[in-house]
Amino acid sequence: MRIWTVIFVVAALFNFAVGLPMLLAPEAMLAALGQPVPADLLMTRLASLLIVVLGIGYGMVARDPAANRPILWLGFLGKAPIPLLVWISGGAAALSSSAFILSLVDLAFAALFLLFLLGHRRPTVA
Repeated sequence: MRIWTVIFVVAALFNFAVGLPMLLAPEAMLAALGQPVPADLLMTRLASLLIVVLGIGYGMVARDPAANRPILWLGFLGKAPIPLLVWISGGAAALSSSAFILSLVDLAFAALFLLFLLGHRRPTVA
């Protein structure tokens, strides 16, 4: 179970590393990713807040994977489609962008979350 704890801590730290700068300094983070800065940053900040909140959830899972495993379903559902969404929004040019490369990290975490969820069933009460 120790390796899973490490994976969930890394997932939490990844979400904080992406979400906090985007929440606190969205213009700088978007520029660093080579993305255009929208006139209204509300949606960017809302998405960033959700990224940070999910990071908190992954931290909770790291502390007690068995008790908090349902949080990972949210993580899987939130992370798995991200590469597709980035590609749809940027077309073929998105494939070489920093945002797409970061989205592949999300896809890797989604795969790990699913592996954990399918391999570690919730204990049943007799």
